[in-house]
Amino acid sequence: MTDSTVLSVSKVTDWQKCCLCQTIKGEELKSPPSRYKVTEDRDGYAMIARNVPLFKEINKSPIILDPKRLDDGDGITETLRKNKAVYHQSCRLLFSNSKLERANKRSAGSSKNVEIPEKCRRSSLESEVCFLCEKKAPSHDLRHAMTLELDKRLNECARTLNDGRLLAILSVGDAVAQELQYHRACLTKLYNRERSMMRKENMESLPNKDKDKYLQVFSELLLYITETNSSTNDPVVFRLADLVSLYQQRLKQLGIHNPNVNSTRLKDQLLSEIPELEAHKKGRDVLLAYTEDVGSVLSTAVDYTEAIIITKAAKILRQRMIDHKSVFAGIFDDNCVEDSVPQVLLQFVSWLWLPCNIVFMLLYICVF
Repeated sequence: MTDSTVLSVSKVTDWQKCCLCQTIKGEELKSPPSRYKVTEDRDGYAMIARNVPLFKEINKSPIILDPKRLDDGDGITETLRKNKAVYHQSCRLLFSNSKLERANKRSAGSSKNVEIPEKCRRSSLESEVCFLCEKKAPSHDLRHAMTLELDKRLNECARTLNDGRLLAILSVGDAVAQELQYHRACLTKLYNRERSMMRKENMESLPNKDKDKYLQVFSELLLYITETNSSTNDPVVFRLADLVSLYQQRLKQLGIHNPNVNSTRLKDQLLSEIPELEAHKKGRDVLLAYTEDVGSVLSTAVDYTEAIIITKAAKILRQRMIDHKSVFAGIFDDNCVEDSVPQVLLQFVSWLWLPCNIVFMLLYICVF
């Protein structure tokens, strides 16, 4: 008999070791953390207290373990909590609800068939409820957490979003060991929330000069779309992926080394700025096209629209010139002319004598 077996059947538990196998192996010891609020019937101690005696009753215990060793008279759960018991995650997984259910089915033909309590059946919170939206669903609508890579992504999302509820669930153990289930749409929604938060943080961290570059390139993209449409009588269709690529290339040209461009957000911004555009999905592509009557609308409104645009441009330039501060240091360096006027004024003047749509800027490497 090995040392591990002797310790497992011992009447005394060494609480510094795994309370289940009582062996030392190259695996981290864990316990349900107390920093997040977790319902007691869902933490690791509660599962051990429920399932270890049930495995023993059907004589299918995966580890030679006497449940009495985990009970000092106050019940297994309280004994584990009082002694701050630790365990190997792999050992705890051996006593999971799904393994208990399979063991019970294998012993169903015996004279001593054990009924699995309501909390441990597949109808329990962990197995019939999406852990993200907390809504019940048929088992065929839910997906099982099957990989540690998914557990890693869930933890990253929880930390980024500072989601206390999700952190509490994941603090009990990895998603695979807990047999968590989820709706695919709920997981996608979680990932989108994380991306939105990271995008917001990245934009807030940008210096004002970089923010202006994003606005500049977006205006160039708008002009490219409208000029392309007005230059032909044929229907014009833009592939969103191509517009995103143009947007990223132009930002890189202006010195933004890793442009943060979300295709869906860019599409929404374009549709908001150009109401005549419509988005259509074709396979994996999103296509943007003008409505059929856009030509007549533009022809009647062009004079009025141009007057408004010129007025707004003058107001913006005037305010930027007032706000711009330039100090003469006593010498004329290479950038003294550019530094003496607002960057937006240089950009505007360059647009007066050069086409200012995004394709021209890319081809001729304009960095104003």
